[in-house]
Parts: sequence; structure tokens; C-alpha cells
Amino acid sequence: MVMDRAVDRRTFLKLSGMSAGAVVLSGGAVVVGTVGRRPFGVAAAQQGEKTVLAYPDYPDVAVAKIADLRAGEPVFFDYPQVGQRNLLVKIGKAAEEGVGPDNDIVAYSVFCAHMGVPLDTVYNHEHGVLGPCPAHFSTFDLAKSGMLVIGKATQHLPQVVLAADDTGSITATGMYGLIYGYPANLLKLDGGN
Repeated sequence: MVMDRAVDRRTFLKLSGMSAGAVVLSGGAVVVGTVGRRPFGVAAAQQGEKTVLAYPDYPDVAVAKIADLRAGEPVFFDYPQVGQRNLLVKIGKAAEEGVGPDNDIVAYSVFCAHMGVPLDTVYNHEHGVLGPCPAHFSTFDLAKSGMLVIGKATQHLPQVVLAADDTGSITATGMYGLIYGYPANLLKLDGGN
């Protein structure tokens, strides 16, 4: 006869700690989530002093020319798939993951990380934020990797990984974070491959 036995919180934590210790001592490794904001499936290669990230699943798509951008004037584009709208903007100050001569060009999904409400009309250049969201007032700092400033969202705004070349072309090469409403950014929702 098998009897159900309840485990209190303290016992559960002790058992969990022992299990984790056993994995470490056995030389096994368990990877959960990502380190920093690097998405799954990203390979890194050293080129001189710079680390270059490779996103094997994401397409490389040219989205703008640096010479055509004006500070505070957003450019919209779909990436990585049609319908996944993004905003590219020169925010006028250095930004985390920014590209261009001043590292101030960034791109983000325009769908709020809280409930997917479109944010394409609420860019505030004076403060360098996207928001407040028309639904629940979430506001995201574009210079700080799309970090939530205020509101109900619980995660950063998904950021488009950009690369700028010597000719001044800006290319989208990947995504940091999950676009609202998609179980995977590259998943085809129409049943196709």
C-alpha cells in the first residue's frame, strides 16, 4: 500500500539543495534560462577584443541607413516575422546594445510586455522612453535595454539585436526577449514550416 506523504517547505528546500549539490558534485550541468539577456541558441565567437554573437535561427534583415535617421524620429519595421512590428530610433544618448557612431540607435518590439498593447504612438524622445502604455501605463527605458520604469509589466520590452556596418547600414540580426503573444519569436502560427 502506497501512502501519500506531505513535505513541508523546509524539507522541500533541503532536498532541493541536496539535489543541486549532487548535480554539481557529479560534474553534471543543468542550464536553466539564459545568462544576461542572451537568447537561447546563441553562439559567441571572439574576434580580437570584441565578442560577436551569432543568431543561427534569426534572419539578417536590413532595416535602415544611419544617414537617414534623425534623433527622435522612429522608423517602423516588421521583424523577425511579418506582423511582429518594431520601432527603431536614434535616442540621442548612448544606450545599452546601441549601435551607430554614438551607440544611440536601438530597436524594440512595439507590443507592451504586459498585455501586448501597441506602443507605436507613445515614444517620448525627451525622456528616451516608450510609454506610457495606453492600457496600464507601463513605460520602458530605451537606453537601459527596455527596462520597465513604471507600470504593470514584469519584464523588459523585447529588444531587436542590431548590427551596423562600415557602409552605414543597420541590420536586425536577432531578438532579446519574447515578443508578446508568441510562444517562440520564430514560431509559425499558421501551421506552416
